[in-house]
Amino acid sequence: MTKKILILDDEGEYLSSLGNFLQEFNFAVCIAMTTAQALDAIIKDKPDLVLFDYKLPDMDGDYFLKKAMELSPSTFYILITAWNDPVVLGRFEKMGVTDVILKPINLEELLKNIKTILKE
Repeated sequence: MTKKILILDDEGEYLSSLGNFLQEFNFAVCIAMTTAQALDAIIKDKPDLVLFDYKLPDMDGDYFLKKAMELSPSTFYILITAWNDPVVLGRFEKMGVTDVILKPINLEELLKNIKTILKE
C-alpha cells in the first residue's frame, strides 16, 4: 500500500522539489502552503506522515502540531526547520514529533528516516 505524505511549507520551490523527490520513491505526496490547507488535507487525506516547517505565515508550528495531532493522533509528524534552538526543538519533542530535521536537509537521511518511521 502506498504511504501518504503531506508536506507543509510556505516556500513553493522547496515544496515542489521535495514532493517530486518523495514521489520518485512511490510515496503519495500532498503539498500545502498554509496551515489551513494542511489541516484540511489531514482530515480528507489521512496522511501517514506530515513534514512541516516551524515558521509558517498563518500559524506557528506549535499551534499547527497541536491542532494536527488532535485531528490525527496516529499520524507521524516530522518538524523540518532552520530554527536550531534547543529550547524550541525540545518543546516539539515533548509535544510528540517523531523526528526533527534541520535545514538544509540531507535528502538521503530524510528518506532513510521516513522509510524507518513508515516501516518501508
